[in-house]
Amino acid sequence: ALSTGSTNTLTTMMENHNPNPPVITGPTSGKTGRFYNYNFLLTDPDGDDLTAISIDWGFSGGGNTTYICWTCGSSGNKPNGTVFVYSHSWPYDGTFTIRAKIYDTSNNESDWGTLTVTMPLTYNTPSPSFWENLFERFPHAFPILRHLMGY
Repeated sequence: ALSTGSTNTLTTMMENHNPNPPVITGPTSGKTGRFYNYNFLLTDPDGDDLTAISIDWGFSGGGNTTYICWTCGSSGNKPNGTVFVYSHSWPYDGTFTIRAKIYDTSNNESDWGTLTVTMPLTYNTPSPSFWENLFERFPHAFPILRHLMGY
């Protein structure tokens, strides 16, 4: 007897999904010209290996983009769940958004993962009115500081 409920097994093959955007972690502030390590968590919902990463460091000029093809070299693919570490420095002050995307063995591309960083780390000195208020409130305190600051 012939079965009338047969299905074609080729039509039920799983679709390959894009990798997840890399999760970027690392310092969000620092000093211009100093190198900092950034971690890129590489994951794929299908468990595929990752073949390449493209990183945009968020500034204009040379050295802004980094493209690394792991399959092009002798190191081979990065397994799903790998934390890839890469070091970078910024050539001038500002706030920058690191963007990165990854590619899987089916050549699918992730969306951008992002992290915002600020160079340099700045400390805002208190305004003069803070010091004036402090010295007025405590007229006999901090004589050396008062002298150094000209109050």
